[in-house]
Amino acid sequence: MPLNWYNKKTLTISIVIVFIRVVNIKFSSKIEADAMNALAKHELINVLPGILSIEVVRITDLHSIVVNKFDSKESAEKSKELVINKLKSNSNIKVEIFEGNRSFIIEKS
Repeated sequence: MPLNWYNKKTLTISIVIVFIRVVNIKFSSKIEADAMNALAKHELINVLPGILSIEVVRITDLHSIVVNKFDSKESAEKSKELVINKLKSNSNIKVEIFEGNRSFIIEKS
């Protein structure tokens, strides 16, 4: 038996087709940032087609990184019309988007 047998951790590797959108958002005012944060927290999860999860990391009061997980690329494209295009049309908000299929996820259990 190896010396570190008691220290072993179980890793779970999942391969599920999930489409990921990472959105880098910079607001010009805290009011806009707070409003978008509330919208994401309370409404978007129920409105966006095919959305699996929304994760928001608030870097500063005016800067957030959002990770959206969708069941397909098609669902993500439909959601662009509802949210992303509106954000991009607002001159007070700077938006960068990165998208793609998730390669894998590894989680410790």
